Amino acid sequence: MGVHRIWHHGLVPVEGKRPLDALRSRLITRQRQHDDYTVTDLGSSDDGGSRRCDLKFAWPGQEDRYSVQVLLSLCYRAGEDRVAWLLAAACTRPWRSCHEAPARRIGLEELGASGSDEIPIEGPVLSMRGWSREECDRVADLLAEALVAPWRTSAVLVLTEPPTEPVEGWPGLVNVFDVDDRFRRTLNSHLPLGCAVPLGARLFVPPCDELPDFVDPASPLAHQALEGAITRFIQTRSRTPLPEEWAEVPSVRAWYAADPFAAPDEEPDAGLTEKLDRVERELAEARGVITILRKKAKAGAEERDRAAHEVKALRCRLEELSAIDVACLQEQLARLQQAVDDYARAFDEMEAERDELRRANGLLAGKLTRYHDAGAEVADAECPPADFPSFADLIGAATATLKHLAITAEPAPTAILDHHPKAAAWRRKAWDALRTLDAYAGARRSLLDAGQDPGPELSDVLAFARTGQPGSLISANIIALAESDTVTTNERLRQARTFRVDPRTNPAGRDYFGAHIALERFKSPAPRLHFLDDTDGTGTVYVGYLGAHLPTSKTN
Repeated sequence: MGVHRIWHHGLVPVEGKRPLDALRSRLITRQRQHDDYTVTDLGSSDDGGSRRCDLKFAWPGQEDRYSVQVLLSLCYRAGEDRVAWLLAAACTRPWRSCHEAPARRIGLEELGASGSDEIPIEGPVLSMRGWSREECDRVADLLAEALVAPWRTSAVLVLTEPPTEPVEGWPGLVNVFDVDDRFRRTLNSHLPLGCAVPLGARLFVPPCDELPDFVDPASPLAHQALEGAITRFIQTRSRTPLPEEWAEVPSVRAWYAADPFAAPDEEPDAGLTEKLDRVERELAEARGVITILRKKAKAGAEERDRAAHEVKALRCRLEELSAIDVACLQEQLARLQQAVDDYARAFDEMEAERDELRRANGLLAGKLTRYHDAGAEVADAECPPADFPSFADLIGAATATLKHLAITAEPAPTAILDHHPKAAAWRRKAWDALRTLDAYAGARRSLLDAGQDPGPELSDVLAFARTGQPGSLISANIIALAESDTVTTNERLRQARTFRVDPRTNPAGRDYFGAHIALERFKSPAPRLHFLDDTDGTGTVYVGYLGAHLPTSKTN
């Protein structure tokens, strides 16, 4: 008797204070209601940081011609809002698309579970025909991101033509999307050229299975061809190694390597086995409690020693301060605070004057390169910078007039700045910064298109501003071409600075924006404008973010 395996995994929303117990109870209760399969509770374990439990299901298939065994492993890590699951199934016959999906048989879809691509598995076919443009754009963006993601482990079948017979897919392993031609074109605009959906059908196979995508442009679509493509994918999954995060789990590894249909050598005593299992579970739980108590005791001892040290230091400091004239110190503090306020006001005034002079210099330099008479240009330089009633109006004007910029910044973070007392000054500085980026991109692109070397003055935006090139309206001191190593190497902080770009710049449709311009250097919220220089590729400078300072290792 052969063993044919499959696996797939995903996430389940957390329920209550003990999510694993709640999920296990719902699955066992469902089995009692349906009674067309059996379920065995294999127990749980707790290592102090995460809790696991395993359930085993079994049933005969299609008039008892074959048998199915399923292991469902659940893992919950403290503090997370979802439970991770892995479903590993074995069958005595090769898996086919006509077999009932194990996730549907055991009721996993009824728990609100989703696959590894976070697409819900409760619906066999999702129809997207007749959707509005806004719905198409939103869903196509999310679906395209999942299709090109290297971590995707479930297949996606996109149908643009009706097949001769309905195709339901496999819940949890093969998701089916029935789309109209408008949605197909919208989805293709978010995908690389090699991943485009044709008129007909395309089965997007996960990268881990190393199987080419199935593409069928026929009309009408042949039901047998689609079912055959799904069957080939399911049978290929049996040769695909388990995901890295599950491969080293002892219970999963042992079950996946063994023959679940092999009969035991001898039948153990049922009562003794139950008692032994209960003792082992209680022992595992007791060990977990002991581990937690030891960690708490160690942390309590360290906290007590730290508090004792702080008390001793505070007592020494109190004895030192008791000999100081408090009234005299308060008077000195008041004078120093007044001096700080005076210096702060003077700094703001000098910074504003510096920005005005920088702007005038950039305007004059740009105009004098094209005209001999500088009278009108001097008048333009003396005029105040453009003022906008809101950042939304500023971004709208920039999008309409600055042709070398691609502004993909979300409006929500920008709108928050409108309520700050310094919003008007920030809008003027942001406008000058956007015009500087546009002038840089235009100057550099014109030389590249002419086959000329831009030279060191146009090597980047910082050199453009530092050398006072025509159109440079901001100081080089507020430009940074990269973030610190701490931010760049931290995945969470790096993701906070990753924004949308054209697929020609990055096929994934997103890229890291480390370069930024400081609209306010020190005082919170210290707004920043993050940009990405792609003048060597698309000839564009992307503006991916305009808003309060993004998180750093010091702010969280």
